[in-house]
Amino acid sequence: MKFLLKFTFAIFIAILAIFFISSFLPFRRDSVILPKALMGNWINAVNNNFEYGFFEDFAIYQNRFINYERVIDNGGGVYKIFFEDQAGPKELKLQVNSRGEMTVLEKGGSNSRFVLMKSKYPEYKIQDTSSFQRPDFKVDSVTVIGYYRNLDAGLKGFVDRFFRAPFEVSLYDFIKGEDVKYYADFDKLGRFKITFPVMNAQELYLDWKRARIKAVAEPGDTLLLILDVNDYVPQKTDGSYQGNLQRSKQVLFMGRNARINNELNAYPESTVSLDRSLGANLGDMDYLEKCKEIFNKRNAHLGSYIQSHRTLSSKFVTYKQKEEKYDFAFNLMQHRFDISGRQNPKLEEQYLKFVNDNFSLGNDLDYMLTRYFGLFLNDYLKYLSGNGASGSVLFKDIGQRLKDDHKLTPDIASQISEIDVLLRKLDSSPHKETIYAQLDKRSADLNSLELIRKTAEVLQSEKSFLDFSTVDVLLINPNLKELWITNRYHYWFEVLRRPLSRQADMFFMENVHNPFLVHNIQQLQAHYQVLGNQNKSFIADHVKPLQDSKNAKQLLKDLLKPYQGKVVYMDFWGTWCSPCRKDLKFANSLKSKVNSKDVVYLYLANRSPEETWKNIISEYNLIGDNVVHHRLPNEQQAMLERELGVTSFPTYILVDRSGTIISNKPGSPSNLDVTVSNIKKAL
Repeated sequence: MKFLLKFTFAIFIAILAIFFISSFLPFRRDSVILPKALMGNWINAVNNNFEYGFFEDFAIYQNRFINYERVIDNGGGVYKIFFEDQAGPKELKLQVNSRGEMTVLEKGGSNSRFVLMKSKYPEYKIQDTSSFQRPDFKVDSVTVIGYYRNLDAGLKGFVDRFFRAPFEVSLYDFIKGEDVKYYADFDKLGRFKITFPVMNAQELYLDWKRARIKAVAEPGDTLLLILDVNDYVPQKTDGSYQGNLQRSKQVLFMGRNARINNELNAYPESTVSLDRSLGANLGDMDYLEKCKEIFNKRNAHLGSYIQSHRTLSSKFVTYKQKEEKYDFAFNLMQHRFDISGRQNPKLEEQYLKFVNDNFSLGNDLDYMLTRYFGLFLNDYLKYLSGNGASGSVLFKDIGQRLKDDHKLTPDIASQISEIDVLLRKLDSSPHKETIYAQLDKRSADLNSLELIRKTAEVLQSEKSFLDFSTVDVLLINPNLKELWITNRYHYWFEVLRRPLSRQADMFFMENVHNPFLVHNIQQLQAHYQVLGNQNKSFIADHVKPLQDSKNAKQLLKDLLKPYQGKVVYMDFWGTWCSPCRKDLKFANSLKSKVNSKDVVYLYLANRSPEETWKNIISEYNLIGDNVVHHRLPNEQQAMLERELGVTSFPTYILVDRSGTIISNKPGSPSNLDVTVSNIKKAL
């Protein structure tokens, strides 16, 4: 009995201790079970705005996720929900009737009625005539918050394959002249949040590879996106991939610009599109007529939809009309590539007149709203400026630049002056052959000087990359003029990777006044000035000299000989090649993942300026004990490329330990998993 009493007392003390300790700990509530009648997305029955979402773990209201504290079922379809989030509503009283309609019971009797979202967003009942914000060309941000319902509950194989990667936002950056991408990871419930910069109203591509959602946002917007992953699972009734895309899905937006985005998602895009391959076989005016035919059909499809949906917002109509218009313009100017092989690669005057007459460059709203405007303008201005072909650099131009930079020596000035005198004599002299011989000799003497060659290279680059001969004539709008100049300067840095000359820098500062644009270029200039001043002697350790071989097979043998017994991953690239530069950003990730000293990374640069080449190697840190760089003479590089069948850039070639080429498609650094696998198989 004593033992029992002692044991009972011990249990009592333990229970008391647990109770005492737990009284000081936070109360852990059981998970809230939400009634099925409330589950889903609720649309305001009067204005068709998406205002509430109720799910197992949280609610959605005013672009925010709110946790439940408790839910009370009062019977008769009446529920009371209490929320933890003090910033949002503390409680809601709801009533759901037998028809599946929900009423939010508010104090004072001003109740709001809601209907449950089905597979397709309901048409808005009231017209919205509000327009886009007036463009101010300042940088602000947009935030996209999202919830992918059934991310974990969806069809496992499908979800693992298609929905495990991060959420992606893609938008066209006018300054960079290309799409830029931003990424956000999902949490365990399938939610994400991402904030990124925009300038003016802008088109967004949201998770395009998977969900193919197009949206439009304005600076300062917060958009909340919801979709159900199960809707994307292929069904037999789809019939095709196109059928899967066109099938209605539960995708909806909340936020200030939710309406245009819900309307865009509901719009059945025209299936008519231009076959660009036709352009090479059509004359200019025939191609123009084909483009007009496609545009008219697509525009008729849009016009019919607008006519039959009278309450569509003005923003939807504006955006879609501009998108179709500049898609048409983009297709027209893509024809410049079709004519590049002609003996006289010029578009007919009538063709250009049509472009000039029908596509104004004066509306500020056009510049950012759709990516097609930027793509069209890029093609249009590059065509008109001769695609960068601005003529040769003259010795007098070189002399003037050296004088401006305080580098002109008396000897160089004298030689340039002698050439000018000979050129003036040329027209009237009966001894032209003698003068030509003298010009050749003096030109050769000047070109032998490194200072002359480097200055000529800079001037030629400026003529090619910073050609603004058409700007003052065509770009009357000051905002567009500043945007385009900044675009060209950004392109300079992207390709050449070196600082601007003093003259080019001064031109920019005199012609561009937008603070964001100025800051953008000043940052790049400062970066490349620092990079240019760095000691790059370490690069010499990774550059191996070769004999002046005239035989391609011998040249290849000499290249690979030092690495017998090792696998060689060859990268044929060029500083001028955009895909090459993008892949180089992944080069160190590839090397790190392969993680073997028995693999040599052999880089062969095609026709790349020496300073730019060195700066890219330095900027991307393309060095290491098993990294080798070659910048061969143009003749040797071309000979090697012909021998190995290199016809495009970048090209990758894999060589085994015996020196035998085993693959000319081993994968790129950006295609990391495939490339690592192929290299490791060769080890």
